[in-house]
Amino acid sequence: MAAAPGAEALAWFGRWADAASPEAQAAVLDALRHSAPQWQAQVQALIDADAKAEAMGFLDQGLRLPQGDASPEADQAAQRLGPWQLLSPIGQGGSGQVWLAQRDDGQHQGLAAIKLLHASRSDPGSRARFAREGELLARLRHPHIAQLLDAGSLPDGQRYLVLEYVQGQPLDQYCDTRTLDLRQRLRLFLQVCDAVAHAHAHLIVHRDLKPGNILVSAEGHVKLLDFGVAKLLDGSDDAAALTRHAAAGLTPEYAAPEQLEGQAITTATDTYALGVVLFSLLSGQRPYPTRAQGSAASLVKAIVSEPPLALEGQSADANAAQARGFAQPQALRRALRGDLSAIVGKALKKAPAERYATVLALRDDLVRHLDSRPVRARPDGWAYRYRQWSRRHALAATFMASTLLVLLAGLSLSTWQWQRARAEAARTQAVVEVLTHVFTDLGPREQGAAAIPVLDLLRNGWRDARTRLADKPGLLAEVAAPLGLMLQSAGDLQAAAEPLRLSLAHRRAQGLADSSESLNLALQLGYVESRLGRNEEAKALFAHIDDSARRSRAAPSTPVVEARIHLGLLARREGRLDEARQRLQAAAEQARTHLGASSDTHILALQELADLARDQGDWATAQRLLASVHEASQRSHPDVAQAARFTSATLDVETGRYAAAIPALQAVAQGMQALYGPDATYTLYAHTWLSTALFHHGDWAQADAALATAQAGAARAKEPDVVHEIALVAARQALRRGLCRQALPLLGAALSHFEKGDRTQRPYAERARLLQGECALQAGEIEQALSAANQALDALRAHYGSPHLDLWQALNLRAMATDLRDGPASALADYQEAAGLADRLQPAGHPDRPRARLLLALAQARAEPARAALLVPQAVADYSRSLQGRRDAERVAALASRWVSGLPPAQRWRDELLFVMRF
Repeated sequence: MAAAPGAEALAWFGRWADAASPEAQAAVLDALRHSAPQWQAQVQALIDADAKAEAMGFLDQGLRLPQGDASPEADQAAQRLGPWQLLSPIGQGGSGQVWLAQRDDGQHQGLAAIKLLHASRSDPGSRARFAREGELLARLRHPHIAQLLDAGSLPDGQRYLVLEYVQGQPLDQYCDTRTLDLRQRLRLFLQVCDAVAHAHAHLIVHRDLKPGNILVSAEGHVKLLDFGVAKLLDGSDDAAALTRHAAAGLTPEYAAPEQLEGQAITTATDTYALGVVLFSLLSGQRPYPTRAQGSAASLVKAIVSEPPLALEGQSADANAAQARGFAQPQALRRALRGDLSAIVGKALKKAPAERYATVLALRDDLVRHLDSRPVRARPDGWAYRYRQWSRRHALAATFMASTLLVLLAGLSLSTWQWQRARAEAARTQAVVEVLTHVFTDLGPREQGAAAIPVLDLLRNGWRDARTRLADKPGLLAEVAAPLGLMLQSAGDLQAAAEPLRLSLAHRRAQGLADSSESLNLALQLGYVESRLGRNEEAKALFAHIDDSARRSRAAPSTPVVEARIHLGLLARREGRLDEARQRLQAAAEQARTHLGASSDTHILALQELADLARDQGDWATAQRLLASVHEASQRSHPDVAQAARFTSATLDVETGRYAAAIPALQAVAQGMQALYGPDATYTLYAHTWLSTALFHHGDWAQADAALATAQAGAARAKEPDVVHEIALVAARQALRRGLCRQALPLLGAALSHFEKGDRTQRPYAERARLLQGECALQAGEIEQALSAANQALDALRAHYGSPHLDLWQALNLRAMATDLRDGPASALADYQEAAGLADRLQPAGHPDRPRARLLLALAQARAEPARAALLVPQAVADYSRSLQGRRDAERVAALASRWVSGLPPAQRWRDELLFVMRF
């Protein structure tokens, strides 16, 4: 065909295919000649293609070598392609044959799959498409995409590609032979989504996604194959030529309507094919029943114009049900209703714009289903959200279900148990009344508002429960658990603490301190206590979970491993870094072994280890750990992936890559706000880090705007530390611009707050004290600055017990104060120690390293003026180079370069030193 048929031609072809007899078909063609002769040639081409396809068993047979291409396998088996020895053919398609090959050049050993272009398909179009496949594969590097190893041509011009050899089964066969259940199948399918999303990120659409192109290894690792008909989205393809040659390569059963109609190909085309794959993977059937009839025309017509069948309506096959772990087809149908049916239905929409916007959006909905969270493909509603919530919060749901079951069981007890049944019924009724009251009696009419936010509803519900059940402590404790967990999830940690404490105390009083429910409550309460600054209480809760697990000698569960991670985190915050590393490394290994490398708990352990490495200046380890976090989090929940992106962006700030950090943090701030809301702690910290990056990049106006957003949200935050932590950032940015009057009130309040805290808050107190010292230095109060530096330096050394980044700022402040009071020679030791710490603990390229060396060089030059020409120029050049990329880099470099021509008089040195610290 010279061109893809239009919709009108397909419509006429459909009328012809639906005709009941040859006479009726002839009548359709006669009507076509009279009313729409312009489509006659295209319709006849479709009829001829349909007849040829029917004769070849189009739907039931795989692609075969064209007749006349008698590939001499014996000759080729003895052939070498560079370092590769062809062994045996392992597959073939319409354009090429695939051989198993072995590398035996003495340098490396291993197997590969070599794809050879058939000599009979060596026309320019086929060669171009074969070359394009190699170019596309060269762009892709992903663990779930078969990698291109090499490419070349034989002396006769025959082209070949050397690909990673994948030993595995097609996706559907792998699942069926192992009787994988629906959740296991979905987990594998998430790997497919990851691979396709990676291709889309590189502007590549696969266009032929089907189980045969998706292999799974024995270990359960997916590999996506065959980009032979893939297309670039950047316009660099010769679309007309390559699409004509690619049309024969697509698989109609998995082709999207726009492919069959010759319309534009987009990433939505792959989304549709993934929907068909998922339909088959879950139900064992196809979305169009015409497959069984063997008619190519009927199949094409159905895909283009008929709605797909409902997922749950195609699962009546007993073998399909048993292959998915269900004894009866009805059970499989029930499992496919609801979320899964809605997700597949959205992926199979006829119009590309109505499908999922991206493959990652499809993946996100599948993860939501696996986590029992509301999926975006379904209409929202209170009842639906409640069902999903009850699945996620097993503790609360179990509580509600158990009370109802007790009530039903009590009704069937014999007469001698009547009193006990009556008591249980009264207890059940009381609990149900309280929970019902939360959602009814506290409605808008009673509150005088059109709508009540969920958080206010929960707060009011807890206050009401305390009043209603004041004389029934047992019932109050049972109601407290789900309400406390919901308050925590809603972000009000202060309000969540009381019900969680009450519920846990009640369980312990009943001798249930080591039950799984109690341990989970202890973990959640420990997290709340630590976020509220009550670290000793948190430590005791986490330690109890750890001790309980050691006594039981059971395999570590999620609450146990997370408690151990939190104990490591508290050790790090208290300055016990070696203990923190040991605890976190052990917890990470337990999470990887017992919970999985991609589990949220393992990701959390890796993040905490990365933060510890940053504290100790081990930036290579931090980057390696965060790379592992990024890889694992792509297969996890959206909130975990967002947290991983946040951590990576903050690493860019800490390593001085401010320009790179800014767009990443802008995206993170928007993502955090969408996930958690504008006043959530994660959102506020994201805006604060964004402000820091903008400030160091020289964009002070935008830095102020981002920080103002964070400060406004912090004023409404329920965590007491947040407002003062953000205030420290605001104060530092103000005083570095000479605005000490603006900074001092913030510093005074922060110092007062953190000095009242425990050991974990000591570093924050000393950072506030050091900034007060800088303000004193700006005002010429040298003794006050020196006192602040000495006090902070002693406290920080005692806290950490080993070199830490906080120490270099304290040393620099003391060096500058000593320099201004006693002269540069007296301050050299502090300048040298500060420069050594910066070189040791800051990463290469960070501005603090040349900044510390410049301060040292200026002091040495003033102590020994004869050496100034040897010391200052290089230090100034290094310092100016480190500031390249800032918006104000040229102005800063021009000011710094004045020291090269001569040092200023002594009375100006205070301003000069403060100038270096400012940038």
